[in-house]
Parts: sequence; C-alpha cells; structure tokens
Amino acid sequence: MARIAEENLMELYDLFARILDPPGPSLSDEVNECISMLAPSQGKAAGLMYRFKTFVEQTPVSRMEKIFAETFGLEGVCYPYVGYHLFGDGSHRRLFRAGLEEEYRIYDFSSARELPDHLGIMLQFLAKGEDEEEIDELISLSIIPALRRMLEGFDRATPYREVLQALLLVLQEGQTIQNEQIAPEMEQESLSGP
Repeated sequence: MARIAEENLMELYDLFARILDPPGPSLSDEVNECISMLAPSQGKAAGLMYRFKTFVEQTPVSRMEKIFAETFGLEGVCYPYVGYHLFGDGSHRRLFRAGLEEEYRIYDFSSARELPDHLGIMLQFLAKGEDEEEIDELISLSIIPALRRMLEGFDRATPYREVLQALLLVLQEGQTIQNEQIAPEMEQESLSGP
C-alpha cells in the first residue's frame, strides 16, 4: 500500500481541522477533498470518511449543526480538548495549555478563537509543519492518546466518530513515516560512534 506523502499530511491535518469545525456550507467539499487525498493510500480512513460524507449529503446543515453541538459541545458526548482527555480539568491541563501557547507564540501561530488544547486548533498548528520534532511529540504524546480516549468515551452513535477514527489512522500513518525517517539517522549516528 502506498504511503501518504509528508506534504499531504500537512494538508490533511488542515482538512480535518476544518471538518471538525462547526459545520457550514463547505463541509461536503472538505470531506470530498479529504476522501480523494486518503483513497490512494489510506483505504480504511477513506471508507470512514465516505460514510461521513454520505451522512453529510443526506443531512441539512441545521441538523448537522445540532449533531455537532450534541457531539462536541460543553455537554456533548466528546469534549474536543486534548488536555482534558490527558489530564482532566486541573492544574496539569493548565500547564499543558500554557506550554501549547508558548509553542504557538514561537511559531507565530494564534489560537485566539479557542483554547490552545482544542483538537481543531492543534491540527491547524500541525498543518503549519514548522518543527517536525514538535509535531511528532504533539501527535505521539498528546493527540493520539487523547483521540483514543475520545473514541472510548462515545456512549452513543454519532457520525463524527468516523471522522475521529479516520483522523487517528492518519496520525498513526504520519508517525510511521516519521519513525521510518528517524531510524536511518539514528542508525547512522550509532555507526559513526561518539
């Protein structure tokens, strides 16, 4: 199976961020673009997104807005804040958010419209592709574990479950690519010695 090209990963992160925003008239186009990028290399993720696409095309925007709020709102089934899923709502989450804000400042990225640990904001930051090491850490240590907890926490069906499952597959694929790039460098360093 072909791999997702690294530059396409950044575009996919941005697409998922937009798909996980409150639904608007461009949602169907964004989902279609995501599917077309996933289809050549990520059949399972593309299939999940295709099921979401079918639902989006059959559902009025007003109903999609309600489903989105029921899923990700304050009393929704899936709180969209990575730090909350990692640390709860205490001081550790506040430290995590402060660390994210500092990273965002370094790269001139703003989360002004939302808390810095919001999944969509973090995906937008990943899409900038500023620092591969930072991206790798955010994905492996924060976003993937939080996504797994989000998916475990769904107590009822929602079409957004497929989106989060597809995103998890894409992030895991990105980690595989990153690890394959790092392994030869580490091997070369170990062969050259101290």
